[in-house]
Amino acid sequence: MNNAKINNEIELTYPDGFNQMGEEELSRYFGTAADRWGVYDAENHTILAVGWRKAGFFANLADEESCMIGIESRMRRSLLNYQRLSSYQPKIGKKKYYAIRFEYRVKDAALVQLADLVVIKYKKKFYTIHYITRKNNAIEMLPAFEEVLKSIKLV
Repeated sequence: MNNAKINNEIELTYPDGFNQMGEEELSRYFGTAADRWGVYDAENHTILAVGWRKAGFFANLADEESCMIGIESRMRRSLLNYQRLSSYQPKIGKKKYYAIRFEYRVKDAALVQLADLVVIKYKKKFYTIHYITRKNNAIEMLPAFEEVLKSIKLV
């Protein structure tokens, strides 16, 4: 297991086999590397990434579910065959947060990706935790994400 401290506010543990993503890889998968941290398991085609942004004046009044609605709206427009499969509320510390599981098709390929997205509001910032893997190996990879969620500490 590996430890990471992200933006000096989130600590988490992730499985062995993941390597740090550089700016080029983060930009390729997420459009920008700014305010983003990520690791990639090339053997299992799995990405774990955390992004953050400062909540603006009106966003300070919003909660995680409201933020998720905006993110999901953008994903519907930009991801091929986007489909929400479920929503759930993982507990991090003593608080429950908002999360969704969805699938989409990779552009120019027949691959279907399965992804989880968790939104956390902490210290006037919104954090998004992405866990993305191929749908055909999701059964093996999702328990590792559940362990990542259990390991998260807000500092």
